[in-house]
Amino acid sequence: MAEAETQSVISIDSFRVDPEACIACDACCQDFPEIFYMGDDQKAHARDDQKADLYNARTVVDICPTDAIHFSGELPEAEDLGKLTEVPGWELEWAKWRHVEEDKVERDRRYGRDYTVSEEDGYVHIHMNLPTRVPAVRDRFKYGLPEVMPDYGSHVYRKGNQVLITAWVKDPKVKALCHTSSSFPGQFTASFDVHRDVIGMKHRHDAHGIVEVILFTDQAKMDNWAWRSHFITTACTACSICERVCPTNAITSGEERYHIEPDLCINCSVCGVYCPFDAIDDAKEVVVQKIKPKQVPKAEVHEELCTGCEYCVDVCPFEALEMVPAPGFEGTPVGLLPQNNRIAAVIEKNCISCKLCEQVCIKDAVVVPRAHQFEDIGMSFMSYLTDEH
Repeated sequence: MAEAETQSVISIDSFRVDPEACIACDACCQDFPEIFYMGDDQKAHARDDQKADLYNARTVVDICPTDAIHFSGELPEAEDLGKLTEVPGWELEWAKWRHVEEDKVERDRRYGRDYTVSEEDGYVHIHMNLPTRVPAVRDRFKYGLPEVMPDYGSHVYRKGNQVLITAWVKDPKVKALCHTSSSFPGQFTASFDVHRDVIGMKHRHDAHGIVEVILFTDQAKMDNWAWRSHFITTACTACSICERVCPTNAITSGEERYHIEPDLCINCSVCGVYCPFDAIDDAKEVVVQKIKPKQVPKAEVHEELCTGCEYCVDVCPFEALEMVPAPGFEGTPVGLLPQNNRIAAVIEKNCISCKLCEQVCIKDAVVVPRAHQFEDIGMSFMSYLTDEH
């Protein structure tokens, strides 16, 4: 009797996306482009030819902040604390913290409750602070996890007359701590009812964990909108070049990217001129184009216009200008010359093209031939300096 042939059928498990739960945050499409794509309907979709075997299925499912991704097969175990390495002597550090009262502000931030909403002329402004500290739960010390909270992911979107901000823990090790405390969720969604007719929206999430949302109610305001400062995007590699060339010390490091402090930024664009990764947007959300270092324009002095006032020398944070004898007075120590017999001169190797000297020169004697215009700070910056900034 002929032996019956047996056929083995290999079933290939696959992913799918629940369109009702998808908020178009793009996290899955960015991290797993072989599996997902963003459709014209502003929803993520699983590819027909998805390569599901390239990744751990649990890792793929967990990337979604709203649990919109489903897997047809059995999911492997989630990453647990047992995979982390215990730090010797952690008990002593934990003992210092175990009875310390929880920071209520940070707790509110983990639930999306630290925010302000203000109605301005032509727009509504939402300002939300995300968590900046990992809660002092026991396992943070046991496994040597950081005190500073790594960057959250976030997504801002609208549903009818509501604006929603969804934010989630991205770092896999910190995420393992979620739910080991009753006040450490892995994600949250905050909703805001808007009672005005909104015609457009802009938002930013900076490296210091601040999400700003602008809801426009006036067309002219939207058309002419400019943020207070330049902005470092997620293309940043933390190379620190921008920090070194900023003339007002407005740039500081963050966990994953650098940050521009709006109160210090004068929108001079020097940070973007030197950024090799096109990671800096100007106040109008246009990427600042980099210039090759040897082609960066330097300051120039029109000697016939210079009156020797020294404002440009005083304002330059890079010591790129100095006073020298005016033509006809060479050889005389500059300190012995009256003001009108001195002129400014540029030390080109020190000049970074920030235009501060151009801004404070009331005679237009100093120019930086770089095609860039920004708000005229003029002599107000001299007052800023005299206030010991």
